[in-house]
Amino acid sequence: MSQIDRSLDADLRKQLLDEVRWFLPGFLGGATLERADPVAAASELLGLRPSDLQRVLAVHALLSDPVRALIKALPGGARRPMVSSARPRIAGRVVTSGIDWAATIRHRATSNPTEPEWVVRPARRIFDVPENQALAWLLRELADRVSAIRQPAGAGSLWQQEVREDGAVIARHRRLAWLEGVSDDWPGDSVYERLRADRRGFYRTNVAPAARFLRKLLYSPTVQDVVDAICDRYFEPTQDWKLYEIAVLLRISNGLAEVGERIGKFSLLDSGKSAFVGYKLPTGRVVRLYYQGWPDSSGWSELFDAVTHYGISSGGYSIPDVVVEFVDNGVATRLVLLELKASGSASYLADGLKQLLGYLRERPTLTTTSPSGWLVAPYHGRTWRDAGGRALWLVSAHDVASAVISTALTDTPQRPSPLVPETVD
Repeated sequence: MSQIDRSLDADLRKQLLDEVRWFLPGFLGGATLERADPVAAASELLGLRPSDLQRVLAVHALLSDPVRALIKALPGGARRPMVSSARPRIAGRVVTSGIDWAATIRHRATSNPTEPEWVVRPARRIFDVPENQALAWLLRELADRVSAIRQPAGAGSLWQQEVREDGAVIARHRRLAWLEGVSDDWPGDSVYERLRADRRGFYRTNVAPAARFLRKLLYSPTVQDVVDAICDRYFEPTQDWKLYEIAVLLRISNGLAEVGERIGKFSLLDSGKSAFVGYKLPTGRVVRLYYQGWPDSSGWSELFDAVTHYGISSGGYSIPDVVVEFVDNGVATRLVLLELKASGSASYLADGLKQLLGYLRERPTLTTTSPSGWLVAPYHGRTWRDAGGRALWLVSAHDVASAVISTALTDTPQRPSPLVPETVD
């Protein structure tokens, strides 16, 4: 797994996020040809548990502009709710409001004349109207999103604090006396016309946009909606290593897509022995990418053999970040191992070279061609340099896609085009 000695540079982080936002819809779009649900496709493609992805979507919903605007306007809007009125006729001997004399005369004509009654029509305010039902539905769904996040005790990031504060505002307003009798079932999309007619502004400018946004995100999200949620809310600074790994994978995949045809179905990023994605080149060669897993073609593991022989309990075995498998005529002919380091620290890069040497020594099958161990760093401050027959190679994350492509086509990583920057991402 990649390591970081600090968070990524802000400019580099933005560039990686932009790339993921640009490339990921293509992958999810392809995945949804077989899966109608882009949320399920994203969960499977990125190796996220459905509960984790639902948490990402919940945070995205609560921190969206329409929902933020609603919560900010909620205290003022709730003080002047939309109401309807009714004046039912009530017969009795006590006059509590204006008398309906016509109804009183008709009532006395058929009632006991010794006990005269009056018919009154007291005004009653009715809050259970479609506009308030839409608001009640919104507050219920937002409360559910707050509950779904399940923040750990002591969580102190800015967005976590905002979600806690918003949750308190939502809970407080759900307990308003006038709202307790309002149905929180969605009144139907025809309510948007009524919301648009609100002259006061709260229902028109706050409730309607928040309802449209939330219903779309919950019931008919597009691929781009899911990608935006993932890019905006999943890749927090503490997840820079994950952002870096996925960005590099998508760079390589996108490069291979330009020279080959994508084949097979998508598997989890945490795929083990299943390829993340595969491409067939015009030469007939197939290139497969494995994320944090060894393919079957990697063969015998000397480390696993020793651990088993000596009965040593181990919490896990060494796994490179990415394995690129080259298959010719149905037979794997070469493996290239990529260790991704989201850091420019010399000590971290040196550790990466040590890890690569361990991988090559552990599984010598199909890794004897030079260079088979690639250390991929965001930048290394040096111009492109050939491995010079060495087993290990240091390559910029900016150049790794073109290096994989040239290796796939010529069996040798070639110098990138001079039109492409060679040093800093």
